[in-house]
Amino acid sequence: MPLPNAVPLSQRLSRRVTVSIVLYVLLSCLAEPLVKLISVFAQRPQDSKSDVDELTDEGILQRFKTAPEIDCSVRRLTPRTIAKATIEPGNPPNSSEANALNMVHARTTIPVPRVRRVIKEEWSFVIVMDYIEGPTLAEAWPNLSLWKKFSIILILRSYISQLHRLQATPQTPPGPVCEHTGEPARKCVSPLFGRTRPKRGPFASYIELSEFFNRQARIGLSHFGVSNNDPLRNELFDDTAPLVLTHSDINPRNLILGSDGRLWMIDWGWSGFYPPWFEYMSMREQAENEILNGFQDRLWELAIPFCCGIYFRQEQWMARTGPALSFHK
Repeated sequence: MPLPNAVPLSQRLSRRVTVSIVLYVLLSCLAEPLVKLISVFAQRPQDSKSDVDELTDEGILQRFKTAPEIDCSVRRLTPRTIAKATIEPGNPPNSSEANALNMVHARTTIPVPRVRRVIKEEWSFVIVMDYIEGPTLAEAWPNLSLWKKFSIILILRSYISQLHRLQATPQTPPGPVCEHTGEPARKCVSPLFGRTRPKRGPFASYIELSEFFNRQARIGLSHFGVSNNDPLRNELFDDTAPLVLTHSDINPRNLILGSDGRLWMIDWGWSGFYPPWFEYMSMREQAENEILNGFQDRLWELAIPFCCGIYFRQEQWMARTGPALSFHK
């Protein structure tokens, strides 16, 4: 069986791809002043009282059992709040999704639901957060004007730029966000770790994460019969950039056009500290699946390198590693 994209990268970069890279770089340079303006003038969501502040944990759990269901694990707890039940691998002491939401709320201007309560049960968490009124981008996108679509793409680029400025400390392990420094590493959950086995780790360090992917890449190359002296053996997992906070599940179903006119980011269950190009790869994965993405639109696909950065080489590397991620430990 031939190896997909087995030609060395230098030979694969056709003139068309090179032109695409140049165009993306030019567009990014032109857009950067606007992105900075968006970040400067964006207003941080104001803290306010919630309609669950007076409820006890027991009262919230009781309401959760009979509240109307929005999604399989999300219920409309009150007119202004929802409650989400989550089970995190390893049964950690605190919720990584709530930790990520609190970090984003405190250190960026990205509109995210405000966490109002986290209730730890035996094997799960119930996260109570604000209900965001408005349609998802998946619902609204087909009827938006071209100008509105471009403005959303620009805003999304500014959000991702803010996210990726939140760098992990050297002591922070890759993966889900811990509440306190020094907590043990947690299992990573993302389709990038394999569509059939998306839970991997935990990885105590960035080096361990790199070694895992490089080991899987070697297995994949051997599976396709690539010789030991092939140049492909020298292409390694890209760990040259620091670990940054990534949402890891950006798709139109997780973006809400709020009634307040802002673009909100929801569903942070897969978020964590990863290489910045993981954001690009996860958006690519989502865009390829119309059911997950909510629609198929060439403009949205073209916008991904503009929003996340140009990571064509990493995408090719992951395409070769994919088979091994799916079928090997």
